[in-house]
Amino acid sequence: MLLEYLRSWLIKICTAVFFITAIEMILPNNSFKKYSKFVLGLILITVFINPIVGLFNKNFDINSYSLKLSQQFEKNQNSNDMEKYKEENLNSTIEEFKLNLQNNCKQKLDEKYPDGKYSVKANARYDKESGNIYITGIYVTVKDGSVDTVQKVTINTEGENYDNSDELSGKQGQEIRSYLGSQLDISENIIHVKKG
Repeated sequence: MLLEYLRSWLIKICTAVFFITAIEMILPNNSFKKYSKFVLGLILITVFINPIVGLFNKNFDINSYSLKLSQQFEKNQNSNDMEKYKEENLNSTIEEFKLNLQNNCKQKLDEKYPDGKYSVKANARYDKESGNIYITGIYVTVKDGSVDTVQKVTINTEGENYDNSDELSGKQGQEIRSYLGSQLDISENIIHVKKG
């Protein structure tokens, strides 16, 4: 019985060493090889330890423990990847929403007021509780026929700042705010119009 057990163990070790050697020969010489050697070393250690632990505990099976461990590791890795993917997807969706909103507003203004030139910036945020994206601000710049003035460049800011010193408070500004508010079904308070 002991001799048969020892013979089986040696066959497993020889088979594992043979396959590990074959795999190492096939692997290319790059940074991936060191990780592969580490995993292959763990497999070889498992082949060595499994029969020794089996002598002391008949119910012990290292394969089932390693399978449970790898499943738990994959589950944790998948949940981390899923959260990262959801966050990237959400940010991409918000940016696409803002871009579409800007283009839609500009198109509507060009159709309604064809004599002017307009540039539109939009801000939006995602509310986790309701699962909706809300428009937090629309910033319309009405350009006259002259050349645009050079604006101050701000690099690496957290949010967009809006200079409301040139805010159009007259009839034209109010008409644009009312028109966009009714078209988008949003409050006129978050629509800002300025001369640019």
